[in-house]
Formats: sequence, structure tokens, C-alpha cells
Amino acid sequence: MEERAGVGLPQKMAERDWPRMDPPNVLWFFGAFATEFAVYDLIQAIPDNQSGLWIFLAALAFFVWFAAASWLLLRRWWWVPGGLAAALAVGAFPAVAVGFLKLIDVWPSNPFFKPFEEFSGSTFGVGLATAAVGFIAWWLTRFSFVLGVANGAILISAQLLTPCFDESPSGDRRAATALVIGAVLVIVGVFLDAFGRRRQAFWFHVLGLFSVAAGLVYLTAAPGGDPERGWIPMLIGGALLLIVAGPVRRATWAVYGVLGLYSPVVHYLTKELNERRWPFGLLILALALAIFALGMAAHRYGQVWAQRFVRRPPPSLSP
Repeated sequence: MEERAGVGLPQKMAERDWPRMDPPNVLWFFGAFATEFAVYDLIQAIPDNQSGLWIFLAALAFFVWFAAASWLLLRRWWWVPGGLAAALAVGAFPAVAVGFLKLIDVWPSNPFFKPFEEFSGSTFGVGLATAAVGFIAWWLTRFSFVLGVANGAILISAQLLTPCFDESPSGDRRAATALVIGAVLVIVGVFLDAFGRRRQAFWFHVLGLFSVAAGLVYLTAAPGGDPERGWIPMLIGGALLLIVAGPVRRATWAVYGVLGLYSPVVHYLTKELNERRWPFGLLILALALAIFALGMAAHRYGQVWAQRFVRRPPPSLSP
């Protein structure tokens, strides 16, 4: 121990590591996903009798166990494992909620019940409660991956709400829901970016753009529909994302932008040209080189461009 100002300090305080692509983080994250799957496999193996009492107790035990593990690991500065334990607790919460609702005989008992086809306040409430628990867990741990779990619950809850407006909703209705809730998440991410919460905004951008992309892909492939209602917005949205991805320094926007631009262009070229003739290959090559050049321009001038839109503080008058 060394002393500073009469206070004993530990020899070395543990580093507060952020998740990154290295062997420990790969093992931690994979182990967390595998643990969650194993937990639900064990819970499903419990006989569904006594009004769901044992299911509720088992799920509650896992939830408390993960929450306690998160608290202990974070106190010992195991930042990533502690945050992942909190995410596991959030992931186990739906089983706790379902077990409790079965215990009080509120959960739908019809074996043929389909929550995505018929609206159920119980299933929708479980989804919203899971998202709320996720946001609380993030507030307590400040581990941003937990926001991914919470936002995933929001996307599922939105689909569970869709039958409330249209019983047995069509694919178009589901695609519209995905587009709307995805856009909302992206807007929230933009506001978080504006207030300097880039790490937290990441999961709003990733899942929001994923939801929008899923909705547009469905519209392009839906049988009996007009595919242009999906391809044209995808093309426009992809181009816009690529233009602003560099200045705002958002790699997620660049990923979705390049996919959103490249896929429609290739689609239209395939539709208008013979894939086995040289004009098609030449245009594909030109498109690839243009994307490559855009990456070079974003690297060279993106930060300078972004600074033009940032208000700089006035120069200090002090010597």
C-alpha cells in the first residue's frame, strides 16, 4: 500500500476496460450468450404445474444470482464481466415476469395462443417491463451493452403491440411498425450524440437502423407488393447515411449506408443489364471504386467538415 495525503491507496487500481475485440472479450460475450440460452433451456425443462410456481422460483433465482454477481464484479472493478452479468439479469427478467403472471393466473393459457397475431396486454407488458428493467440496469451500471438488450425488448414490444391496431396484422403492417420504431430509436440516438453520449447512442443507432433495414428488405421481397416502395427508400437512405457518416464519425451509419446504397444499385443494374456482358461488370467496378474513394475523402476531410458545424468556444482573453 502507498499513502497519499494520509490515505492508504491500493498498489494498483484495476483498469476500467471497455469492450473491444480481443480474446477475453470474445470469451466473455460468447459465454454470456451461451449462459442465457442455457438458463432458458433449464427453465423450459421445468414441468409446468403448480400454477408456474417452480418456473417463477427458478427464474427469480437466476435473476437474483446474475444481479448479485454483477454487483460483486463491479465492486471489484471487473467492468465488462460485471456489466454482462447485469445484461444476463435483464435477459432473465422475462422468465420471472411470465412465471409470476402464470402464478397469479393472468398469463394466456391457450396452447394455440400466438402473441404476434393476437394482442395480449400481458405479453406486451412483459416486453415493456423488460425494457424498463434494462434501462434501470444501465443507469446502475452504466454498461452500454445493457442498452442493446433494452432496445431489443422495445423492438419486440412494438411488434407485440401491432395486433392491437389490426388483428392478425399483415406483413406490410409489421414492416411499417419496424420502420417507425426503428426511426424513433435512431432519432433518440442522434439526440444522445448531440449531448456527447456516443457510447450510449451506439445501441440506439445499431438496433434502430437494423429495424429500418428489416422493414425495407421485407417491402422489396413481399409477394404481391410493389418492390420499388422498398428499393427507392433504401437507395435514398443509404446515400444519405454515407454522406453524413464521415462527418459525424459513425461507423454504424457507414455500414448500413454502404449496404443500403450498394444493394439497390446492383439490383437496378441487374434488372437493366445482362450480368454476363462487360457493361455490367464495368459499372460494378466503377461503383466499387467510388465507394473506396468516398472512404478516402471521409478520412481526409470528414473531421474538417464536421468542425464547420460545431460552435467553437470564444478565445480566452486571459494571458
